[in-house]
Amino acid sequence: GRPRPPAALLERRLRALPQQVDFIAQLFVDHVDKLRQQGVVNQVKIFHPPFSVLKGQFYYEGTYDLKDDEALIIESDIPAKCGYRSLILTNEIYETTDWYNNHSSLNGAQAALDADGKLRIVVSPRDPGVKNWLDTAGYPTGMIQGRWTGCDSEPIPTTRKVKLSEVLKAM
Repeated sequence: GRPRPPAALLERRLRALPQQVDFIAQLFVDHVDKLRQQGVVNQVKIFHPPFSVLKGQFYYEGTYDLKDDEALIIESDIPAKCGYRSLILTNEIYETTDWYNNHSSLNGAQAALDADGKLRIVVSPRDPGVKNWLDTAGYPTGMIQGRWTGCDSEPIPTTRKVKLSEVLKAM
């Protein structure tokens, strides 16, 4: 068994918790708005977090702005070697979209590649009838964030906005 941490250490950590929560809560609250101001709407770009991340981890992100009858198709090559990949949606204040009640994230085990070996994911407010759909959960605007970990390349996906009724044809 592992020894228990001393009471003094636990007390120090608990006393520091409110300050840490205040810091973290404000860290990215305006992040989505800043991306929008930079013009990163319905597209993605490389993201360099302001803090240390895991070695071999690479991020991309952007915002979406979709009407009820629109969808965003995200398309990417896949690295030959890749330990992990994921794509998530957040709302306007960088809160992860409720993944428990909405299909708002996909990882490498969940997102199937198309016959041509490309990854295509559709972000939309309603299910367009495709395998890799991410539900905006009623948010007409929000953020897309992708992550590659331990991969031999770092592709930046392309995006295109289409009418929801045209998704199957566009794929």
